[in-house]
Amino acid sequence: MMISVDNTSPDNGSDQGRPRRRTAATIFIDVVGYSRLMGSDEEGTHQRWMSMRSDVIEPRVASNAGEVIKSTGDGLLLEFRNPVDAIRFALGMQMHLAESSSAGSNPLQLRMSANVGDVIAERDDIYGDGVNIAARLQEFAGPGGVVISGAIHDQVKDHLRYQAADLGFLTLKNIERRIRAFKIAHHDLRAPTISVAHSLKPSVAVLPLQMLGLQAADAYLAQGIVHDIVASLAGIRELFVVSSTSTLGFTGPTVDPGAVCHRLGVRYLVTGTLKRHGELLRMRVELIDVDTRSMLWTNQYEASISQLFDVQETIATSIAYALLPHIHISELQHAERKAPQSMNAYDLVLQGMYRLYRLGHDDMLAARSLFERALDHDPQYAAAYALMAKWYILHIGEGHSTDFKADSREAFRLASRALEFEPSDPMALAIFGHINSFLFGAYDRAIDAFDRAIGGTPNSAIAWSLSASTYCYLGDGPRAVARASYGISLSPLDPYAYFYQSALTNAHYTNETFDDAVHWGTKVMAAAPQFAANLRLLAASLVAAGSLERAREVGAAHMRIDPSFSVEKYCSWYPIKQPDRLALLGERLIEAGLPR
Repeated sequence: MMISVDNTSPDNGSDQGRPRRRTAATIFIDVVGYSRLMGSDEEGTHQRWMSMRSDVIEPRVASNAGEVIKSTGDGLLLEFRNPVDAIRFALGMQMHLAESSSAGSNPLQLRMSANVGDVIAERDDIYGDGVNIAARLQEFAGPGGVVISGAIHDQVKDHLRYQAADLGFLTLKNIERRIRAFKIAHHDLRAPTISVAHSLKPSVAVLPLQMLGLQAADAYLAQGIVHDIVASLAGIRELFVVSSTSTLGFTGPTVDPGAVCHRLGVRYLVTGTLKRHGELLRMRVELIDVDTRSMLWTNQYEASISQLFDVQETIATSIAYALLPHIHISELQHAERKAPQSMNAYDLVLQGMYRLYRLGHDDMLAARSLFERALDHDPQYAAAYALMAKWYILHIGEGHSTDFKADSREAFRLASRALEFEPSDPMALAIFGHINSFLFGAYDRAIDAFDRAIGGTPNSAIAWSLSASTYCYLGDGPRAVARASYGISLSPLDPYAYFYQSALTNAHYTNETFDDAVHWGTKVMAAAPQFAANLRLLAASLVAAGSLERAREVGAAHMRIDPSFSVEKYCSWYPIKQPDRLALLGERLIEAGLPR
């Protein structure tokens, strides 16, 4: 049952001039491009707006028990006693305008935003936080769009039928806390689409560690660790991270995670304790998904007080990169629960990434389709372009390409496009670098891209790991091993860890530490048996290590995955710089049973 929101004070009417507080649903309506329209036809535009107000908007407001509070020139502020009536009005207006447009008339384009909350009412106006939020949400609506706050969505979603796309928590001008919002559409219209620019990144806050057994004078220890964790997380561009100064007030064991997340506008919380046992400090850290009230990850770290300042940055980095894969999995599961038509660009990229790394033929096709849909939603989404470029890397590397040159050019175009929108994004730079060395043999240009990625984000696992491959092509085994090992250390729990581990197969093969190459190649084969690029290097490493029978077993597994493979065709493009090393790789593959 919907609760009435007419909460006027008991002394209503006793002091007509005194402002009154109440809870109300408010809607802002705005004419899109009004100034431009007035510039080209002032009189005609004004007349069309006045006619729409009197003939369409005001009667619909009245029929939904609402009131026009004031005009803003090119817009209106409306108030409704009941949130359901407010959203019913907005959806009805949206449908009316869509039908008018399809019937051949040319109505003015409107955008609308709605919120429910406390307002302060005077004789002919309302104002306050509830009104301000509704006003600030309007900029996210777009032509014909309706954006509503999470507060009003929660009150009406079980009473009205409509399509909704989650915008996440938005940062609104002059609003202290972040506000969750949804873009909605009438159920008979096209599902709403949104841009990742609207704060769709996973949002995280790190709360102060609870000090157990420490003196108040030791508070700087806990604060220093939290500051470093936040700094490490902030270096991960996929996350929205609340500053550590914004969380300092949330201390003590009685803090309610739900209230904290609502206040800060985040979904994930990092909490923990810091205990002292003599000179030993023991820290336990947890990652909580507040939406599902579940703990996603926990771990414990130890250091002596004398060592803390030396190791706290390392601990903070370890925590940050241990959290990331769990957040990825949580976000993917969240996306998979949505109806396909309600997924936004971020959800589509997550699902595309998941399918991409499964490597099967159907999965690869599905991944490409998901990335393309993400770009339909948001044509400026750098991550979608970068992952599409990576799709081509795997498409070629796994032996699926029928036109190497054309597919290489498309990979380069997509990677370059990603950098147009995010010039310093480490993933985009790393993929751009790998394409240059892997597909074009442009090693210097590749190293420059990797250096830019690592210089801007020193803890980028993908940049370190992919750069190892370039040093493999150049024949620098020690540097390749060092880079691949560091890449794995940065993302030890990644659900796609095999991709980083395969860099170590290649690195150890290049370094001629063949037993280690076999170890990592076997590990990757167990996790991703369809990864043909790894099987080739594993087979060659087994031949070099003297395990010819096992090498032929791996070679046979490879041919079941890629039956059209030939060593000569592969060696015609594989980018090992030194001809003698490339020829030796070919000979070892032939010894492993792969066709010449």
